[in-house]
Amino acid sequence: MFAPVLRVWNDLRRNAAFAPAWSVADLLKFPASTIPYFTVVESHGDPRRFIYRFWGTGHVDVKGIDYTGRAPVEHQPEEHGRAIDREFHMVANERRALSFVHDLRPQADLTSLFQECLRLPFSNDGETVTHVVSYSDWQTENEKWKRFFKTDGT
Repeated sequence: MFAPVLRVWNDLRRNAAFAPAWSVADLLKFPASTIPYFTVVESHGDPRRFIYRFWGTGHVDVKGIDYTGRAPVEHQPEEHGRAIDREFHMVANERRALSFVHDLRPQADLTSLFQECLRLPFSNDGETVTHVVSYSDWQTENEKWKRFFKTDGT
């Protein structure tokens, strides 16, 4: 599932740098079927803060919300937002691609499901992580995920 995305990222970084430079045009080099399931955060300041600059249409379709312009810590429930923010910090601090498995439960009375996510660092200065591109496969079993995120629980 992650192999085609990771392959493009490795090609972009030319296997010499820890991360490729960020360019919106480079998103088009990834498999077209994956782009709707991408998010891009931009890293700001000290202490580091992340803001979504791209929230793929696949995320909107599945979750019914667009986080463009918002911070990862704004995800609900709060503990999920904090976990996502920690993951972005891990990628920025370790300066490498990382994958994560989320135990998701949008409502307390629903059964949780597991979702995998790949987070890829990008750097405009060759030293610090300036952007992180994330890919989550909401395409496989898409209808199941849509039902899962419906706010009325049906």
